[in-house]
Amino acid sequence: MNKHSRRRSRSACLAANASSGRAKEKERVNAQPGPAQGPPDARVHLVVGPVGAGKSTFALQLAGASRGVRLTLDEWMTELFRPDRPNTGVVAWYVERAGRCVDRIWHVTEAVLDAGVDVVLEIGLLQRRQRAAFYRRVADRPLTIYVVDAARDVRRERVEQRNRLRGPTFSMVVPPDVFELASDLWEAPEGDECQGRDVRCFRTDAGAGD
Repeated sequence: MNKHSRRRSRSACLAANASSGRAKEKERVNAQPGPAQGPPDARVHLVVGPVGAGKSTFALQLAGASRGVRLTLDEWMTELFRPDRPNTGVVAWYVERAGRCVDRIWHVTEAVLDAGVDVVLEIGLLQRRQRAAFYRRVADRPLTIYVVDAARDVRRERVEQRNRLRGPTFSMVVPPDVFELASDLWEAPEGDECQGRDVRCFRTDAGAGD
């Protein structure tokens, strides 16, 4: 092979190597993972019902089944405000602080949902107007509503027993007058509130309550 032939051969080899290198680089780039896919839409599980219906027991079971994070208004109120509870004017005192707690609970809820984890909420919302405001907040999130209920006399007995025994779902003493007032305030979802929403109803009259 003469000098010119060797030069042409060497140039051809360099070109081939360069082409091969570019092809490998293209394969390497194409093999890189694309942008991370976001988590599937996490769901809000809202548990509502009158006092003593069994909501806390139900919410605990639901959180375990859904691997969700349970957030409960009574626990927040107990930890943050119980030492400051007045002897009179309890209802107005409670309502104002409960509203603030629900606001903060929702901020935590959004962070958990954005991480792809379901949230089980037990945050009161006894009245339809309160739930209507909540629905506006959660409008862009998947939502299931669980209505947990039992007869009033059954609930009264449960609350009296819970006040005495202070078992796993106990958070604060519910005096008889507060039980009656909260029971009077309860408005079950019906009509337009249920329209187009995933609403599931459960009776707990035969089981132990919250």
